[in-house]
Amino acid sequence: MAFSELLQHMGNFGRYQIMLVFSTSSLTVLLVTHNLVENFSGAIPAHRCYVHLLDNITSESKHPENLTTEALLRISIPMGVNNELEQCRRFRQTQWQLLNSSDLATNTTELETEACLDGWIYDQSIFTSTIVTQWNLVCKSKSLKLWSQSIFMAGYMLGSLLGGYISDKFGRKTVLLASSLLAALLGTGSIFAPTFPIYCIIRFHLAMSTGTIFTNTLVLLIEWLPSNVTPMIITIRSLVLSTGQIVLPGLAYVFRDWRMLQLSISVPYFVFFLSLWWTSESVRWLIVSGKLEKALKVMKKVAHTNGKKDVEETLNIEVLQSAMREELTFLKQGSKKIKVMASPIMCKTLFLLFFMRFSAIFFVYGVLTDLKNLGSNMFLSQALLGAVDFPSKCLSFLIMKFLKRRPSIASALFLGGFCILINIFVPKDMPYIRLGLTMLGKGSMAIYFSMNMIYSHELIPTGLRSRAEGGIIFMTGLASSLSSLAFITRQYFEHLPTILHGTFPIVAAICVYFLPETLNLPLPDTIQDLERRHKNYKKTSTNGEESNDLQGTTEC
Repeated sequence: MAFSELLQHMGNFGRYQIMLVFSTSSLTVLLVTHNLVENFSGAIPAHRCYVHLLDNITSESKHPENLTTEALLRISIPMGVNNELEQCRRFRQTQWQLLNSSDLATNTTELETEACLDGWIYDQSIFTSTIVTQWNLVCKSKSLKLWSQSIFMAGYMLGSLLGGYISDKFGRKTVLLASSLLAALLGTGSIFAPTFPIYCIIRFHLAMSTGTIFTNTLVLLIEWLPSNVTPMIITIRSLVLSTGQIVLPGLAYVFRDWRMLQLSISVPYFVFFLSLWWTSESVRWLIVSGKLEKALKVMKKVAHTNGKKDVEETLNIEVLQSAMREELTFLKQGSKKIKVMASPIMCKTLFLLFFMRFSAIFFVYGVLTDLKNLGSNMFLSQALLGAVDFPSKCLSFLIMKFLKRRPSIASALFLGGFCILINIFVPKDMPYIRLGLTMLGKGSMAIYFSMNMIYSHELIPTGLRSRAEGGIIFMTGLASSLSSLAFITRQYFEHLPTILHGTFPIVAAICVYFLPETLNLPLPDTIQDLERRHKNYKKTSTNGEESNDLQGTTEC
């Protein structure tokens, strides 16, 4: 655990760390916009079949017998549920008899209809263009829009896994540079997609890039920060992600064309790519990878940036080897990461962390997908979902600073699930109560996400941190995909999706207590650190003195 001592010599939280926080924040602020952009770029506007009698004539005065638009629609398109025009059918022949007042009650379901053979007319009062209007993803093709988001999340899953592996192999900075450039190119290139399948393929690779960026910016931050300021920085990062949720509806309100909206969230990544060149590689990764000379060079550079010029002269290979003896011994023994991953303690830790993340994301995307109770203004609804995170995540900073990890995380998960389950018993004619419970659950889950960012890193050794984080992000993509599919079960029982979305977090809250407490403990660098911590946890749990003894294991 000697790296914390080396970090003190370089400057615990100096100018370099502050600049790094700003750089990584700029990268992450727009990540969430790519995940949620199809709420707007894929919005389905009101539509109806193209009608030759009406849509071939530009002047209303030229309508046959000077008929109004409403009258022409009545004789051309049948009425559906709630006395609204059918969106996917039209009369095969013009039904002139419907113009007669005596025929107003005519049963139009008996009249012969056909599909929209000549396309659709879309309402452009909200959006001038979306991917739905671009490729006619309505009626029989409506499910293709869902496939677009599913394919995106599949790319997010794959990118998080591959990104973690490549980052552990080639370094955090190299992978971040490549991913940022790819995100800029692919995001911009998606607006030129000639067909919907090509658009989906581009979005798939874009998601791989954004998943990698999310994973590695977090890992790079954690590995450069001292444990005493990590809660504050993680809270700031969480607020940055929530800011993206508020920025997105603002951009969508300004740019009503999906191509301009896509450009607005993609072009900035060219700037982010250039801004990353000044950053340094993670010293923790360099040491664990055996690149001591390069690690020493980076340490001197950071020390100089932080104004620790006197330390530059005292830092040398001998000091580095002496301070990090255990980590270097572990490296020289040639322990393979696959063997470490197979460690029973590591497997248990990863399984529980994965399940906790799956449950939380399954819950959140269930809320994001079912927004009917938030009103018809989608811009305001999306902004509210982002805004509710701010007080919650500010509260999480205080919780991380003063309260233990396990009871805090368990309480947040339980409250989130409980609020959703309670909504089952709230009548639908009480929307404000249902909305309040939903926002309370969403806010409590925001506390979980803030705390889990640091808790998961406090449980995983340095050599596996990026790869494990990739696995956690993989579970994020898997849960978000399955969460939408859960709504299919509504045809069997109306409240079954709500039960599923609420039950998973409650079960995850119980699982938290199978992991050790990590408050005020340094990050583990090797599997031996983790095993020692678990042994101490078992001993202290038996003696009922967990808090005091765990604090005594800070020197691993």
